[in-house]
Amino acid sequence: MQYKTNYENYTPLLYGMYFVVFITGVAVLATGAILPDIITDFEMSYDRAGLLLSLQAAGNVSAVIIIGLAIEFIGRRAALAAGSLMIAIGFAGIALDYGGGLLFVLIFIAGCGWGINNIVNGIMNDITGGSAKHMNRLHLFFAAGAFLAPFMVILINSLGLGWRFVCGIIGVMGMVSVLILLLIKIPAENKLQTAQEEPQVFAFKHLRYYIFLLIAFTYTAAETIMNGWITTYFQGTGILTGTEARITLSLIWVSILIGRTLASIVGNKVKKESIILGCAFFVLAFTVLLIRLDSFVGIAICIFGLGLALSALFPTNLANAAIYAKKGLALGLLLSAGGLGATVGPIVTGAVAERFDLYTSMWSAIGFTLVLFISALINFIFSKRKSKL
Repeated sequence: MQYKTNYENYTPLLYGMYFVVFITGVAVLATGAILPDIITDFEMSYDRAGLLLSLQAAGNVSAVIIIGLAIEFIGRRAALAAGSLMIAIGFAGIALDYGGGLLFVLIFIAGCGWGINNIVNGIMNDITGGSAKHMNRLHLFFAAGAFLAPFMVILINSLGLGWRFVCGIIGVMGMVSVLILLLIKIPAENKLQTAQEEPQVFAFKHLRYYIFLLIAFTYTAAETIMNGWITTYFQGTGILTGTEARITLSLIWVSILIGRTLASIVGNKVKKESIILGCAFFVLAFTVLLIRLDSFVGIAICIFGLGLALSALFPTNLANAAIYAKKGLALGLLLSAGGLGATVGPIVTGAVAERFDLYTSMWSAIGFTLVLFISALINFIFSKRKSKL
C-alpha cells in the first residue's frame, strides 16, 4: 500500500536521518573490527566476547521496546538525540575503561543508542508510505558507515593510536549527531500523516506478520555473526591476517552499499517478496561457500557476493511489512525481533567457539540463514494468496 506524501518538503530531516544511521553503522561495525584487540587486551574468552556483542544487541532490543512507549511523552527529537548521546557515552566510556570493569555496561549503553536510532525507520515509513526505494536509500547510509568503520580501524592502528582512539572518535561523532538533531526540525507524528492514509491493519491477527518477524530475526542473527565475528574468525583461525580480516569486513559493506544503491533505484519496480526470496537464497549459498574457502581472493569474492545478497533484505522486509507495521507496537516488535536475532546470534556463536572451535562456530550462521531462506519462501507463497493471512 502506498499513499501520497510530501517528503520532498523534509530535506533537512532526511539528511539528519541519514547522518544518524551513518554513525550508527560506524559504531556497530567498529565493535566487530576491534573485537580481536579487546579479546587480547582483556584476555577475554570467546564466549565472553560473544556476550559482549550480544549485550550491544540486547541494548538495541531494550531501547526499541522502551522508546516505543516513551516517544509519545518526550517526542522524536529528544529520543533521537538521546540515542546519539548514548552512543557517544558508551564508546567514549569504553575508551577510558582501562580496567574493564564497566566494559559490558558501556557496550550495553551504546547498544541502547543503536536501538533508539531505529526510530528513523518509522519516520521514513511515515513519510514515504512504506517505499522500498526510500527505505533502502536510508539504509544505504548505514552501509556507508559500516563500510568505513573497519578502514578507520586499520588506519588508526597503522598510526599506532590503537582501538581506544577508535572508540573516542565514535564518541565525538555521536556528539556531533546530537548537535545536528537539536538544530533540525522533526515534525510530530501526526504532521507526517496524510488525509488519504488508510487505517492500519491489526498486525497480530495475521500469520504473515509473524513471518516478517522471523525474517527479521534470522537475518539480523546471521548479519551480526558476520559483522561481529568474521574478523575474529579469520584472524583467530590463521586463515587471514588481521588487516586482511578487517578488509573482508569492509568488503561486505562495500557490496551492501552497492546493493542498497541499486535497490533504492529499482526497489519499487520489483516485488518486495521476490527481492527478499532471491536475497535469502544467495545469503544461504554464499555463507555455506564462505567456510569452505581459505584464500584471500576467494574469500573476498565470496564476501562481496554475500554483501550483495544481504543488502536489500532488512529494509525491504520493513517496507514489505508496512501493510501491517508502519508504526506503533507492530513496528516496534518487528525491530525488536531484529534486535533479538542480533542478541542470540553472537551468544550462540561464541558458545560454540568456546565449546568446539572457531571453524565450527561459523555453522551457526548457516543454521540461521537456512531458516531465513525458508521464511522468505513462505512469505513469497503467502504473497500469492488473495486474502491477507
